[in-house]
Formats: sequence, structure tokens, C-alpha cells
Amino acid sequence: MRRLLSMLVLLTAAGTLVPAASASAGTTPGARPSQQRFGASLYDIPVIDAHNPRGLRYIIDFLPSGTVIHRRILVLNEESRTAHFTVYPDAAQIAHGQFTGDSGETRSELTSWIKVRHPSVTLPPHGRALDMVTIAVPKVATRGEHYGVIWVQQVAHARSASGFAINEVARVGIRIYLAVGHGGAPPTRFVITSLTAQRSASGRPLLLARVRDNGGRAVDLGGHAHLSQGPGGTAAGPFQEQRIVTLAPGQSGNVIFAMGAGLPAGPWRAAVTLVSGFTSGTARGSVQFPDNQPAAAGAHVPLMILVGGLLTLVIFALAFVLIIRTRSARHRHARRGHA
Repeated sequence: MRRLLSMLVLLTAAGTLVPAASASAGTTPGARPSQQRFGASLYDIPVIDAHNPRGLRYIIDFLPSGTVIHRRILVLNEESRTAHFTVYPDAAQIAHGQFTGDSGETRSELTSWIKVRHPSVTLPPHGRALDMVTIAVPKVATRGEHYGVIWVQQVAHARSASGFAINEVARVGIRIYLAVGHGGAPPTRFVITSLTAQRSASGRPLLLARVRDNGGRAVDLGGHAHLSQGPGGTAAGPFQEQRIVTLAPGQSGNVIFAMGAGLPAGPWRAAVTLVSGFTSGTARGSVQFPDNQPAAAGAHVPLMILVGGLLTLVIFALAFVLIIRTRSARHRHARRGHA
């Protein structure tokens, strides 16, 4: 599979729209003789989102039913040969803190509203082209948030070392967060409900910020954590989140910050600031990381094994005592018989 490689800054667009960032995809090493790359980006950005990091990358909008919008996307061929791409909408979900787009043109209510002007695009080496995405919200559309993705996909043919034919499917996507309703747009809100200090399996200190989306729009949460008032008045940070956490309205999740391996246990005064677009929130609290002591021998032995072992020892001890008593009784009887 191809992986995210870089972010490209595009030239300024005319009119009341500004350009967005572009994600490039590169091939898995060894899949082809040379590295091949392509990218896709949102090209038309409403002025209101000109300084919104999320709005520069994703289609984010609130629309009344019966509304039609158009968004241009830019497809880039960074390869050294002519390349063919397919462009199509797909369903998406938010679960377990992640935004996940389906593959294979999975249908949803949102995808039925979307049309791509050029579902098939062929570009020369290092070529680029604009494509148009139209979203027409019907009057009977379900209110609330809808999630989807516009995929730009390339299928390459290669052979493995053993000679088997391989179809390598690579895609880059542009997320869609579309809310449908009447009146004003629902608020974007989240609250950090707790800060918890833990350790990973390897003993590295972790700070977990528990967050709940208590608004009406999905959020993509990232941020930083600081530690202060530690042992001897020390401070540490900032620490970046391990990964961006996406939550739909009503969902909760953990934003995790990994600290330095040699960080003292504390106590510390922790401050976490999270941001999603124009919305931010901060929480503070006292934390102390668990001691990172190696487990004592047998500390992880299951309780049933310990109980079983103790019972076995007791049985052997009772058997030993019974044998000793039996032998003693025989010796006493033998002495009386000789007497």
C-alpha cells in the first residue's frame, strides 16, 4: 500500500476562494522499479475557512436541504510516466477515534448526493488537472452529520519475486464532513473530562486526556501537553499527541501524549491544550505516573495456579505426616510384641 509522503502548498486561486494543502502518495518500496507518486487536494476553499487547518484539507460544510455546492479538487501525477486515475465518492465512518473511508465505492445517503465530473482522469508525466465535485442535498435529506470521502485511486500491475501477478491499489482521499439542517449551523464543542497518568507496556510514561464531543459537529483533535511543578520545581514539554483523534457528536476518546522515558514519576501539574479547527480547549490537573518497578517474581502468576500449588504442598505435607505417624505406630506395636 502507498503511504502519505508530503504536504504540498498550491498557488493562490482567484476570486473568493483560496487553495488547500495536498497529500501525496508513494509506492511501497520494491513494488515497481522506481518510486511513483501522485496526490490529490481540495482546491476551492470558502473564505470563512481560509485560516482553518481543517477547512484547507477537507470539505466541511453546513447545508439546508435542497442546497447544491461545487468544490474543485486538484489531481497531481508526480510520476515519470503517464498515469490513469479513477475519482469517486465513498462512504465513511467515525469510530474508535478514527475517521475511516470505505473502499470499493460503498454506497451511503451522502454518496447518492455526490457527482464527480470526470470519474476517469489520465495525466501525462508530472501533469495535473482540476476535477469538479458536486454535492446536491435533496429536500428529503436526513438531518445531522454525514461523512464520506472522495478517493483518487490508481491501480498498478506488478509481479512479486516469486513471479505472481499483483494488482496494487493505491488511493488518497479528501474527507467530507457535511451537516444538514435548518437555521444556524450546529456548534462545534468538546470538553476534556479528565487527565490520567499511566505507563505503557514498556514502562514509558503516558498522559491520557479523556475528551467528549458535546457539540453538533465532528472534531479532529490534536494538541500539546506541558508538565510543571515537578520534583525540585522541574518542568517538561511540550509533548505532541501520538495521533489525531476524530470524534463524532456524542463520542468520547483518549488523546495520548508520550513523555520521555526518564521522566520522574512526579507529582506534576499537567496542562493539556487541544485544538480542532478554530475550536480549542484546555484542562489542568495534578498527575503522578505509576512507579516503574520490575514485577516481583511470580507477581503475574494466575491466582488459580498459586492456589493449586499451595493445595498440592498441603496435600504432600499431610501425606508426609501420615506416613511418619503410621511408621511410628508400627514400631510401637513391634516393640510390644517382642516384650
